Amino acid sequence: MACSEQGRRQAMAIESERRVLHPRESSSEVGTRERANAIESERMPLISIVGPTASGKTSLGVELAARLEGELLNVDSMQVFRGLDVGTDKPTASQQQRVRIHGIDLIDPGESFDAASFADLGWRVISEASRCQVPVIAAGGTGLYHRALNHGLVDVPGRQQELRAALNARREEEGIEALYQELMQHDPDAAARIHPNDWVRIERALELYASTGLLPSSLRAEHGFREYRFRQLTFGCFRPREELYSGIEQRLEQMWRTGLLEETQCLLEQALDPERLPLKALGYRHAAAYLRGEWSRDEALALAKRDTKRYAKRQLTWYRACADVVWLRVPLDEKALQRLAEVVSAFLREECLESFDLPIVDAV
Repeated sequence: MACSEQGRRQAMAIESERRVLHPRESSSEVGTRERANAIESERMPLISIVGPTASGKTSLGVELAARLEGELLNVDSMQVFRGLDVGTDKPTASQQQRVRIHGIDLIDPGESFDAASFADLGWRVISEASRCQVPVIAAGGTGLYHRALNHGLVDVPGRQQELRAALNARREEEGIEALYQELMQHDPDAAARIHPNDWVRIERALELYASTGLLPSSLRAEHGFREYRFRQLTFGCFRPREELYSGIEQRLEQMWRTGLLEETQCLLEQALDPERLPLKALGYRHAAAYLRGEWSRDEALALAKRDTKRYAKRQLTWYRACADVVWLRVPLDEKALQRLAEVVSAFLREECLESFDLPIVDAV
């Protein structure tokens, strides 16, 4: 059945805004919806592009979507914020004009958006596009969002506001370290996966333990994250380490020249929680420390470069654990881009290919 593109996009925009601003569903509703989605999505295709920061995921995703007359689902936990364009390296105006991009400019700083919210948004985008035979390319570096979209989430209660308020009061009084040690005592396996200063994940783990009486690590192990919700083809963007790190440094220097400080100043004026996104994010927390007079400009920029390189290394470690990623040496030349579009087109038609004939990297 033919679809009206204008009508489809208007309906998607209205529905996305409604669902982003609506309260989360109950645990039972989420579980029921997950089971229904798993059945419906059995043959729905999804192309994913993963990799470390500054590796060219968005550029490749936009290029592929344009060649396939598809749409881009942006998989980035920072680009959901309105008004934070420079420090998040949001898709440019020309990229947004070239293809339809979902998953950006959804909420204001200070509002919440998590992996469950993204999985809901992604499901709606992919299912609606699939009904109209429009391919979707999910490109971005937030591994937790990719996993939530591809494998679903653990069936647990949503946010407990009273419990969170109590935990935050304890954080102010006792400090993050005391609560991290409490998590370590209850569930050392969960604590080992969380940085001692990552308040968002510490809070969530303690919240789950208090509200369910179950260990977060056991809930995660029971789910397993093994089954795919879609018919999946995943490409990774690979650059040699020196090239990747050089790109990170150049991008950060440009951000500091072209608006990151101004964006950070606006966040500071809103008195947002520095332990939550967006102020705790790479770049913004370093710029905030400079603006508060805690570091010099050179010190803050140097630390931002160091921490972003470390983050890129962690991203690579995350995606190395995904055995089905086809790693490509990027950037691709015109011949390789055309071949990639052919490979993806064949995948969408469920055709078998003897060879990808692409610049594939065996070990990353």
